[in-house]
Amino acid sequence: MRTIVAQSLPGTQATIRFADGLPSMEPTPGNLSLLAAIDKTSRNMGIGPVGMDDPATRGAGDISDIAHYLDCLDGLGASGAGAHRAGETINLKQFPLLIMRAAILMSRLSREQR
Repeated sequence: MRTIVAQSLPGTQATIRFADGLPSMEPTPGNLSLLAAIDKTSRNMGIGPVGMDDPATRGAGDISDIAHYLDCLDGLGASGAGAHRAGETINLKQFPLLIMRAAILMSRLSREQR
């Protein structure tokens, strides 16, 4: 990328800077409330518990950009290996249950008084 930027066209100039990425999502009271709701939904469906990883040991999702503005969750997708690398895999068989769980959660949340 730096090589491409260094070869600016005549009459143009480009620069490139790199900065650290997104911070991990903080466990705010609202996020913990959503985690409790998805955990309850998952248990009710017989899928099993949903827990939280230590923010210091996990990556950051795109939603981390707005996590300080609203309550949110990340990491609810299908399992796999080799994330964001060649040879990445994903367990597509999990999608029907995960989609159902998300729909039930959204239905439950839409009925709550917030």
